[in-house]
Amino acid sequence: MIHCAMFDCGNVLVQLNMQEFYRFLRSHMSNPDILEPELIFLHLEPISDFDLGKIGVFQMFKRVKNTLDLNVGKNEFLAQSARILNPDRKVAAIGQMLKKNGIKTAVVSNTNNYHFEYLQTAYPDVFAAFDYLMLSFQHGFKKPDHRMWEVPACHLDVSPEECFFVDDLKNNIIEFMKWSKGLGTAHHYDVSDDKLCPNGRLEEERNKLVMRMVNLAMLTPAQAESIILGP
Repeated sequence: MIHCAMFDCGNVLVQLNMQEFYRFLRSHMSNPDILEPELIFLHLEPISDFDLGKIGVFQMFKRVKNTLDLNVGKNEFLAQSARILNPDRKVAAIGQMLKKNGIKTAVVSNTNNYHFEYLQTAYPDVFAAFDYLMLSFQHGFKKPDHRMWEVPACHLDVSPEECFFVDDLKNNIIEFMKWSKGLGTAHHYDVSDDKLCPNGRLEEERNKLVMRMVNLAMLTPAQAESIILGP
């Protein structure tokens, strides 16, 4: 039986408009056809270090700016990185319903302090339903490190087989199942391509997630109907 639901943040709780961000980067790059942001941005070392809490905002921006040869100021860069964050109110409602049903909830996310503080300020309801926030920048490690699931499971006093995990990246799903020794329940939320851009399947995937939660007795049919048919 499921006693804990763990949610990724990016492209689960919050949809990422990465296409818009890549266009922004291209418009401020000296040689966008030589250094394609869609191919390299997500793999830049300063982005990883920022998510791990190893460096601050200024250091991250300076290193990204130098690597991509950007002609843009820090404030404009950061503002654009925040504008691409679009909370999914229906997924937030799922979290609230799960908590009401007695299921413990956690966010398990590779993220940085800037985006977290922005979401907390601009959209406080995003994290309101969650009992534990497992955020990479606060711990110094990130998915697919198995500690990303072990820490919240220990904090919430649940076993791996009692955990349900949803993420948009297949590798994280695979590693969760390894951590749980095949006993946990995972759901691949297939809403993005390999560049984290939307693939047009958000509504379909959200409905699949809801119906799977009904089948696992995490949500009631009435709750599912309110999510699927609601505004």
